Amino acid sequence: MAASASGTKAMRRRFIVGLTIMTGLALMAGYGGWAAGLRINTTDSMPRGVWLMERAPPHLAKGMIVVVCPPPGPAVRLALRRRYFRNGWCKSGSEPLLKPVVAVAGDVVQVSAAGISVDGVPVPRSALLTRDSAGRKVMPVAPGTYRVRPGQMWLASSYNPRSFDSRYFGPVPVSSVQGLARPLWTWR
Repeated sequence: MAASASGTKAMRRRFIVGLTIMTGLALMAGYGGWAAGLRINTTDSMPRGVWLMERAPPHLAKGMIVVVCPPPGPAVRLALRRRYFRNGWCKSGSEPLLKPVVAVAGDVVQVSAAGISVDGVPVPRSALLTRDSAGRKVMPVAPGTYRVRPGQMWLASSYNPRSFDSRYFGPVPVSSVQGLARPLWTWR
């Protein structure tokens, strides 16, 4: 009986040591992937999958996809409460988001119920929604004309018309960009 009890203790100890090693290896792989710039997108604003974050150039251009911290404010607080995206380390309390840049300094953004246009060109699938997918009221930015100021940009995803972007939280400081995003392995 004593041999059996010590054998069980040894098996438990080996299991715990093995589990600890496997957990450590998984954490190191995750950290290594994060440090290498790998990001996993689980939201519908852009294709889901693995993206590579690279250093952003000094000047952003329309069409670039950025990893960005959304600005602090009531719209982002509401989005966090409703779990449109997860909590994270951004000043707003959000995780960084993947969003396409649609307007940069000097551009003119026209916002209407039909959607956003930039310098007179409509952004596809950008109609302002007044209700989220659960039927709850959302508040888009006020319709009107906005000139993008230096140090700001507008973000909007034409990939998914329900994307939570500048249509709801307005312009974003360029300084909130963490990097550029490039898809590595994505699916719809």
